[in-house]
Amino acid sequence: MSVQKIVLSLCLLGISTVVNAQDSLTTTTLRTKIHHFSIVDGKMVGEGVDLLKKAIAKAQFTLVGDYPDSKSSSDFTNAILPILDDAQYKTMALGVGVPTARWLHTLAQEPTTVVSELRAANSIYALTENKKTILPLPDMKSVEDARFIQKAGALQWSIIGFGSESWNNLPWLLDQMYAALSDTKQQEYHSRHAKCKAILSKMYTTRKGDLLRFATSLKNSAPIQDFLGKMAVELDDSALPEAFHSSIEICRMHAQKLYFEKNQLRVREEKRLLRQELDLSGFDIDHDRLFVKWDLNFLSRGFQPYAFYGLGNTLSEIAEYNGNTSLHIGMIPRYQFKNGHLLDLTTQKNTMSHRLSTLVQAGKKDIWTVIDLRQMIQESQYAPVKYLLNEPLLDLIKRYDLIVIPALEQEATLNHNN
Repeated sequence: MSVQKIVLSLCLLGISTVVNAQDSLTTTTLRTKIHHFSIVDGKMVGEGVDLLKKAIAKAQFTLVGDYPDSKSSSDFTNAILPILDDAQYKTMALGVGVPTARWLHTLAQEPTTVVSELRAANSIYALTENKKTILPLPDMKSVEDARFIQKAGALQWSIIGFGSESWNNLPWLLDQMYAALSDTKQQEYHSRHAKCKAILSKMYTTRKGDLLRFATSLKNSAPIQDFLGKMAVELDDSALPEAFHSSIEICRMHAQKLYFEKNQLRVREEKRLLRQELDLSGFDIDHDRLFVKWDLNFLSRGFQPYAFYGLGNTLSEIAEYNGNTSLHIGMIPRYQFKNGHLLDLTTQKNTMSHRLSTLVQAGKKDIWTVIDLRQMIQESQYAPVKYLLNEPLLDLIKRYDLIVIPALEQEATLNHNN
């Protein structure tokens, strides 16, 4: 068969070929897919809100994939929770450790004290390393982070976690284990707890960025391992010692650059822990609605950039199995104010914003942008093809439904006492 006949056959079958492409993707081509909204006093306003409301109302699971240390992500979460609540969502799953999430759920029962309680914890357990302050809860460092926990509490939501605890949060975990003991048991374990805290404190002080030595020392510390073993027996729930062990192991893998093994473990544990915590909360996976907030790379459908089918894909498949849909929202910044400088990240090489600049260039400094990707598979991959996409864009539209580009990303307000 001639090449011309093969191309014609493919086109008749609806399979895209370069021959059919009319032009490349431009902001002009995107115009009908671009919507805008603002967040004013914690509320979403503007025509883009209607798009979000309709998409959320249709989905059993809504997943927001964001990026680290983002004030905008927390502002977005705070503003979208009432919309989710109106659509009968009542459970929020976060990529934080199980003990942290259970504690956040407890804090949220008294919404007015959430900010101050998190500030107190951040201040008590903050570390200093290489002249930098390290806060124990990497996903709960800012006032803006505390605000969306506060909002979830005001709406009477359940909060669960499915991630791992930070290896900078180990002193808090030790204290939580000790606090969970009865008064009699606290007296019995008082000296052992104090000794473990002292050992751990010295390890942090002498760590100086050497995570492998840190993880190895923890794993080989007889007093700490003995205490963890005792707590696994004494406590009704093994989540705390389990989280401590898991954190050490992930720290070790990270230090040894065992990234495949680390991500393999992470993906497996995220799914196991989500199921565990949903079951404990009485969540009905066949009918109840779930909101998930975690990293952009981890909550997509399909294959993750880290070469695994992650939690986002699992929830997508479950929703379809239930006869429902999942909504995958990715957040990608364009403009960022950092260290006194205004940055356009589409011009910064080695950033996601640069790789996806064809889309991200639609972002504006003074208003939020949401781009609807849901028709782009058909428009770019099936005849008649309307535009061509480069590989990063093609990968994105396979994995996400909507892309949200925040207005100018400001620096978050750290929630701790200096």
